[in-house]
Amino acid sequence: MESSVRRPRVLLAAVVCGLLLAMLDQTIVGTALPAIVQDLDGSSLYLWAVTAYLVPATVSLPVYARLSDRHGRRAMLLVGMGLFLAGSALSASAQGMGQFTGWRAVQGLGAGALEGLPFILVADLYSGRRSAALQAALAGMMGFAFIAGPLLGGILTDGPGWRWAFLVNLPVGLAAMVVVARFLPRSLGRYEGRDVPVDVAGIALLTTGVGLLLVGLDQRTAAPLLGGVAVIAAFLAVERRAAAPIVPLRLLANRTVAPLLLAGAAATAGLYAGVLLLPRYLEGVRHVSATRSGLLIYPLLLGLVLSTTACGIAMNRWGQWRTPVLLGTALAALGAVGFGTFEARTPDWQNLLFMALIGLGVGPALSGLQVALQRLVEPTAVAGALSTLILVRQVGGAIALAAADTVYAAGAHRAGSSAATATGTGMLVVTLAGAGLAATALLLLPRGSGRLPQPPIALLRASAAQALA
Repeated sequence: MESSVRRPRVLLAAVVCGLLLAMLDQTIVGTALPAIVQDLDGSSLYLWAVTAYLVPATVSLPVYARLSDRHGRRAMLLVGMGLFLAGSALSASAQGMGQFTGWRAVQGLGAGALEGLPFILVADLYSGRRSAALQAALAGMMGFAFIAGPLLGGILTDGPGWRWAFLVNLPVGLAAMVVVARFLPRSLGRYEGRDVPVDVAGIALLTTGVGLLLVGLDQRTAAPLLGGVAVIAAFLAVERRAAAPIVPLRLLANRTVAPLLLAGAAATAGLYAGVLLLPRYLEGVRHVSATRSGLLIYPLLLGLVLSTTACGIAMNRWGQWRTPVLLGTALAALGAVGFGTFEARTPDWQNLLFMALIGLGVGPALSGLQVALQRLVEPTAVAGALSTLILVRQVGGAIALAAADTVYAAGAHRAGSSAATATGTGMLVVTLAGAGLAATALLLLPRGSGRLPQPPIALLRASAAQALA
């Protein structure tokens, strides 16, 4: 009896470790990258080292989710973990920037499973308030990784060296793989028979289209962006006729789900802008160390963690998912307006307050929208729905990063403008635009659609109980 009670807990711990490793890796390497480029003499490939990880990590999210409906969650999670750890080990051993970029692509391909499947597994294994609380905790973990990553990256780079940013993944990741292989049942999540055709054309078009969009945004070039839009248009045409589409287009036709996805893509813009602009200002202008820079943006993390938890409690108490997220967009907008007054003489306590407001505002969108989406679709569609939400959030984040960098560059080159003013303007424009778009999408929802439906737990409980027996 004791082992059956502990099994889901051990599984959850292993899955959370995988998610944390994948999310931390993005931000840890961001801090370590200047040292990596200098050591490997590869300044010309600086941006490609980021793009090589981001593109496969993003485009593989819905692919892993879709294939896990066919082959089970365990098989896909183990494949992703294996690729991620192999990429980590190879990246740590790289002797040139070309090698490093290639191995980062392998690592990113595995990260797609680690970033998406944990949320789907929580939906498989838990229901009701427990599922909402755990979804909120996982969303908070993502926020923690965004903010803690730069600090950890600074500590590792300033201490044992940048290669340890990858080597630390190996013992934790291998232990998580052993637990998943031992305790996660093969059959969990298998809702689709082998007779259903695999949407190969959809996978190829989605991978190409989103990949081109991300490359265009990351490299600030128009040709890949235009190509990506054209390929995505072809992808949508193919998916309408697919027997088992990789992205269920019926979600986009749902008058509640489609605005929710739009809000998910936009609401976290302030988080991405903060992760990019604030460390750059602190390290480049105020000349603080990478470690201290990570500490100085902790109010963003604390606000994020508090609000993801509070959102889960509020949703369960009010039976509403839209209201907490709308309140969050208002807090994020307030923090953005505060950054509109940001300058070199602004007291530190004000900067910390503005960061905390943005963190408090973004948290409900990270946790609340995932819980709502899980409740709004049938259990067999949860994997596709959650992976689509995470996909549009990643693409929205890439747009937010590109926009923040563009606004910052324009402000920095304006006559009489300081780096502090340019940073504040970037935070203001991107955060306010994201919060405004998310709030508009949610306010246009049909009347009564903000209520949190009761979970359709019968199928989930039967499936999970049978798998874990």
